[in-house]
Amino acid sequence: MKHFLSSFLVLLLGASFSMAEPRTFTNTEGQTVEAELVAVRDGAAVLQLANRSIAKVPLTSLSEADQTFVKEWWEKNKNKLDPMDFKLEIDKNTERIDRKVTKSGGGGGNKNKSPVTKKMQKDEISYSCELESYAQRDISDIAVNYTIYKRVSTRDKEGSETTTEEIEGETNIRLLEAKGSTTFETDTVPCEDSSQTGGNQPRTYKRETVIGLVVRLSVGGEQFLEESYPENFLDRLKEEEEREEERAEDED
Repeated sequence: MKHFLSSFLVLLLGASFSMAEPRTFTNTEGQTVEAELVAVRDGAAVLQLANRSIAKVPLTSLSEADQTFVKEWWEKNKNKLDPMDFKLEIDKNTERIDRKVTKSGGGGGNKNKSPVTKKMQKDEISYSCELESYAQRDISDIAVNYTIYKRVSTRDKEGSETTTEEIEGETNIRLLEAKGSTTFETDTVPCEDSSQTGGNQPRTYKRETVIGLVVRLSVGGEQFLEESYPENFLDRLKEEEEREEERAEDED
């Protein structure tokens, strides 16, 4: 496979694509590689490999059967938006809303009782996104759907627990001009970090943390781009889902 890929221009990209089913592609020398077809550009097939890297392969280097497959796929999909024509940059914003530290109790008639210390911090988290187009035409009515993942960890006398909340949101881009750019923001998510120690009681706390964002863009119900922040967050989600499935199978 290494020699097969030597004729490819391989690029690492973070986007997920609307693509064909996985297929074994064969070159004119009989060598093979497993990949998914995502686009056709400048007489070349654009393939996504198993490691999520992108390879641009000249059609003439593929077998006749693969060339036919690529051409037929392109006829069906050529009017769809090409994810490689878009770049989505995402920045995370954190705004401190409040922070308090209070102490009470201790001393006085009960010298063995330590003072109670309460700490509280409140933040608001949001994301700013810039969508840039390299396409030659204007794009209207882009639907933006996103999921913000917030992890909530608590501990009290009953024990500790960690859960993940999925906060859904949406917005709309009315017009993205050819070779232009536009910006949009997600809703704000409040996060609290609080704890209590002392008073001869077990420590208690609650921590809320935004751990990631997934953004999906579509036109006419057809998704053409999916990005995450951090960039590897989609891979992490997939790995967690696979671990959950394995645990469920072991329990059965």
